[in-house]
Amino acid sequence: MKLLFDCAGGDHAPEAIIEGAYLAKEKLGITPYFVGNSEILRPLIQKEEENHIFEATEVIENTDDPAVSIRRKPNSSTVVGLKALASGEVDGFLSAGSTGALLAGGLFIVKRLDGVKRAALPVLLPNKNGKTLVLDSGANMDTDPELLVSFAEMGKAYLENVLGIDNPRIGLLNVGTEEGKGDKRAQETFQLLKESDWNFIGNVEGRDIFSGNVDVVIADGFSGNIALKTAEGVVEYLLGAMQKNMAKADLAPEVMLQIKTLLGSIFHDLDYNKQGGVPLLGLKKPVVKAHGSSNGEAIYNGAAVLAKMIESNMIEKMSI
Repeated sequence: MKLLFDCAGGDHAPEAIIEGAYLAKEKLGITPYFVGNSEILRPLIQKEEENHIFEATEVIENTDDPAVSIRRKPNSSTVVGLKALASGEVDGFLSAGSTGALLAGGLFIVKRLDGVKRAALPVLLPNKNGKTLVLDSGANMDTDPELLVSFAEMGKAYLENVLGIDNPRIGLLNVGTEEGKGDKRAQETFQLLKESDWNFIGNVEGRDIFSGNVDVVIADGFSGNIALKTAEGVVEYLLGAMQKNMAKADLAPEVMLQIKTLLGSIFHDLDYNKQGGVPLLGLKKPVVKAHGSSNGEAIYNGAAVLAKMIESNMIEKMSI
C-alpha cells in the first residue's frame, strides 16, 4: 500500500510528517511516499525512499485563496500530491496543510463520486454510548439547504456502510430544538429533512453531540468547526485545571498515576493527535486531512485512518 505524505503542510512540517510516515511504515507495513522540496526532504528520509519523493517547490498557505491557489500554484505539494493520487501512482494522500486547498484540489483533481454535490469533512466525537458523526467540520463554510441535505445523505451512508449503524438518527445543529428555530437556511433545511424518509429527529444543540441521542449532526463547516474547536478547548482546559489542582493536593504518586491514567482514557477520543485525521467524504480516491498542529503520532494515526479506508473499500461503499 503506497501512502503519500504532504511534507509541506502543517505547523511541524516536514519533520513531524516524516516521523509519522515512518511510524506508519513500521507499524502498518505501508510504503511511504513524500511530496515536497527534495532538497529539504532527501537528508531527512531513509536511503531506500530516496526515489519516493514527488517534487513540489511551492506551498499553499492558509492565507491563500484555496480555489485560486490550486490554479496559480501547480507545483504546490497539495496539487502535486493530489495529481499523483488521481493518476494511481499512490493509493492514498494525507495532508495537514490548508483545508480549503485540499478540498478545492480534491474536487478539481480527484473528482467527486457520482451523486455527491460537494465533498465534506466529517469528525467522530465521543458520546455516552459510542460516537457522534459531525458533518461538515470545516470544509464548506457557505452552504445552502440542498447541500446540507446531501451531507445528511453522505453521513447516513458512511455510518450504515462503513460503521455498521442501521438507520442512524440524524439531527440538524441549531440554536434550539424547537421547529422554526434558526435562520432561514436552517428552517428550510429542517423542512427538507423532515420530508425525507430518513430517521430525522429534528434540531439538536451543541451539547447533544455528546449525549448519545443522535448519530449524525448536520452543520455547515463554519458552525461544525466551531463546535469541534470548542470541544478541543474544553478538553485542554479541563486537563490543565485538573493537573494544576492535583499538584496542589499533594497526592501520593500511585494515586496521581491512577488519576492520570483515568483522565487519559476519558479524553482520548477528543485528542486530535490520537485520532490523526478525518477523510474527505465524497471523493473518488482516499484523502485524509490531518490537524494543522499534528505531531508525528497524529500523522501516524492519520495514516492508519487512510489505510483503513483503503482496506475496507470505503470509497465503493460510500457511493450514494
